[in-house]
Amino acid sequence: MQSVNIEAIKRDTGKYAVRRLKNKGYIPAILYGKDMTENIPVAVEYSNLQKLLQKHGRNVLLNVIVDGSTLNAVIKEIQEDTLKGKIIHVDFQRVSMYEEIEATVPLKFEGIGIVESKGGIVQHQLWELTVESLPTKIPQEIVVDLSNLNIGDTIFVRDIQVPEGVKVVDDPDEVVVSVLAPRQGEEEEEEAKETETPQTSEE
Repeated sequence: MQSVNIEAIKRDTGKYAVRRLKNKGYIPAILYGKDMTENIPVAVEYSNLQKLLQKHGRNVLLNVIVDGSTLNAVIKEIQEDTLKGKIIHVDFQRVSMYEEIEATVPLKFEGIGIVESKGGIVQHQLWELTVESLPTKIPQEIVVDLSNLNIGDTIFVRDIQVPEGVKVVDDPDEVVVSVLAPRQGEEEEEEAKETETPQTSEE
């Protein structure tokens, strides 16, 4: 996990204070965690946060700069307005570079097209894993290769390969993805499409 700087300012709490911040292009956040006696209400520029997430994703080690001090932190939670699709609050968790933490890492599935070309239907059960490692070891994503799967195959949590120094917290027997056979009706419809011949009109 790479380290990225983000500047934050201390903020006042309360509905009107938050509204003023949003009018200035800021989003409210909270900073808490390792060796902190109390939570620190902060705010970050919305545009800067968006750029950071688009470029690095949520699993990024942050250098949160507040009042000239730099604190190592990770994004623990992002709250969004589901109707507007906009971020409304962020939780930053301060971390120690020498102590393991838990993080949720998205799964990236490759080879889906190959499975489908064999007639299989990919059914997802999990889209992310909870892992534990040092902050610098947390991957931005975990790749799951499906290209060798056939109908009837299943990938469990225990089958997923993770980088060295990363431990999976989820139940090893939990299903991640399965390959199913198409339903009978779907098979017949597909066969009918393949056997259809275009009709030509005679002049």
